[in-house]
Amino acid sequence: MNSGLFKRLFCQACCALLLLTVALAGSVSAEDSKKGLKAGIIGLDTSHAIAFTKMLNTGNPEGDLAGCRIVAAYPKGSPDIESSVSRVPGYTKQVKEMGVEIVDSIPALLEKVDVVFLETNDGRPHLKQALPVLKSGKPVFIDKPIAASLTDAVALFELAKKYNTPMFSSSSLRFAKGAQRLRNGEEGKIMKASTHSPCSLESTHPDLYWYGIHGVETLFTVMGPGCESVTRTVSNADRDEVAGKWAGGREGHFAGVRKGTPKGYGGTAVGKNGEVAVGGYDGYKPLLVEIVKFFRTGKPPVSPEETLEIYAFMEAADESKRQGGKEVTLASVMKKAEKQAAKKLAKLDLADSGISSDDNKLTAAEKEEGWKLLFNGKNYKGWMCSNGKKIAAPIENGALVPYKSGGYLIVYDKEFSDFKFKCDVKMPEECNSGIFFRVGDLKDPVQSGFEAQVLSRKGTGMHDFGAIYDLVAPSENRASAPGEWTHVEITCQGPHISVAVNGKVVAKLNADEWTVPGKRLDGTGHKFKAAVKDFPRKGYIGFQDHGHKVWYKNVKLLEL
Repeated sequence: MNSGLFKRLFCQACCALLLLTVALAGSVSAEDSKKGLKAGIIGLDTSHAIAFTKMLNTGNPEGDLAGCRIVAAYPKGSPDIESSVSRVPGYTKQVKEMGVEIVDSIPALLEKVDVVFLETNDGRPHLKQALPVLKSGKPVFIDKPIAASLTDAVALFELAKKYNTPMFSSSSLRFAKGAQRLRNGEEGKIMKASTHSPCSLESTHPDLYWYGIHGVETLFTVMGPGCESVTRTVSNADRDEVAGKWAGGREGHFAGVRKGTPKGYGGTAVGKNGEVAVGGYDGYKPLLVEIVKFFRTGKPPVSPEETLEIYAFMEAADESKRQGGKEVTLASVMKKAEKQAAKKLAKLDLADSGISSDDNKLTAAEKEEGWKLLFNGKNYKGWMCSNGKKIAAPIENGALVPYKSGGYLIVYDKEFSDFKFKCDVKMPEECNSGIFFRVGDLKDPVQSGFEAQVLSRKGTGMHDFGAIYDLVAPSENRASAPGEWTHVEITCQGPHISVAVNGKVVAKLNADEWTVPGKRLDGTGHKFKAAVKDFPRKGYIGFQDHGHKVWYKNVKLLEL
């Protein structure tokens, strides 16, 4: 064989092998996508949890359901709705028999799963239950109702956006064949639709949230978004009826039935071929298929905007009822909910940061004693950079954060001599900062003042937490763990200085005894040029920006 022919045959063989490898890799990858998806359930107080577990964990699920399995569940659901609470023991037993591990907390669940079904029947705890899931970044399906208020629904989607976590919510009725056929345009543009469903009431939820959601979701599946206003036309013991106006003159009507007709789920719609049936309920599987697809892709089958519009429709229906059947716009209830959600999220941020509504305020006793609040948690009034520049660091959730501030210290703009000073400090895993006091010269704060050391390292050296920096080591390291708040108190009275950490004095000195420049009492050297007895007895208080994030709150001072 000549060398040219050999080279051609060799290249052809290599190309064929490469194509085969790519093809095999693609098929393995596709197969892998159907394996190993570990799901968890929060809330075993609804039949949905049992239905989903049966479909995924028993038999041999095929197609879109293949490879997704419920592996763990946190049973706790509604705190006080008896119809839900009473189900938990029995449902827990059932899922255990299907190979599901029961865990005692949501964090424990998140350690074991890739994706989450939030199935708690009660919408009230959903925000609290979903928060750790959203923070984890693991895709979550929240079963109906997504929440017990439009405010919480808005807050949930804001949190999902904040943490970049895939999330969606839907009734199973959305994915029934009849509704999907109309949604997909098989009857053209729907100008008018009327749907109905059972509508049992739950006093802890708006009228339509508990069960009417099924028929309302069907209505929006058929009509699509774009509803502008709602009127509650009927509201009595037997039924609720709501009329909605869509953009472009389209109309939608929902009847929630408790007694009488029509029974079950269904409705009609007017399209290009006249009036057609919407269709009824096709079971849980169509919804579960969409959930598993969502878990694999991270792409929700329903937009946040449409889901929020559904809940705004139901909220506006309640508002119309409160106003005696007046027409209520969805924009008006959304505006109110968004405002309330912003306040709620701000409180969640504070709670998450360890700051409460009682922080950065003087107590009645402190006011009586004469304490001053140096930092209000809202702005830097009274504070400046030690170099005279404006403070560049933002306030974070009510905490003063000397990080990338524009100066070496953030200082209060008044000098103090004898005082008691206190604050709370929270450190990350790696932290180096300090609380400077009696700083006489802002151009040279290190050599003209004292520092109470703030350091995340656990130790009792001259530079560890609670030390009077480079002068007196702490008797013990009483700093709280990273991420937790530590209380610090500094007392200066004449030559006497003490530093207390979490309620106990750990370092103290009498400056009058320190008479030798550059020397400690034991004769060892320190970094200061002057004798400690000659340090200023009056000066500024400030927090060091040493290149690490650190948070301070409850900054208070009592002049002695």
